[in-house]
Amino acid sequence: MANYFLNFDKLLGTQLIVILYYLGLAGIALGAIASLFGALAMMGASFIGGLGMIVMTLIGAVIGVLVWRFICELYLILFRISDDVREIKNAKVGGAPLA
Repeated sequence: MANYFLNFDKLLGTQLIVILYYLGLAGIALGAIASLFGALAMMGASFIGGLGMIVMTLIGAVIGVLVWRFICELYLILFRISDDVREIKNAKVGGAPLA
């Protein structure tokens, strides 16, 4: 196990990105919930304004989740490209065969 952390043959980035993805989803959900409570509070002063804020919160949360997923997938692609390049290099040098 210690060799896994001391050796840079396998990158930890893919597991880290998955963890950050779920943390980001939790952050988006908490932000949407806070915004919904703000919209409900706003409905006391302006019903139409509060209703508009609820709709915009829901749309913003959906767009936020899609953009966050896209960003995390881009980072995953970069790490997978790195793994693929390493496999190609090892195959040309005579190391591990291509899968």
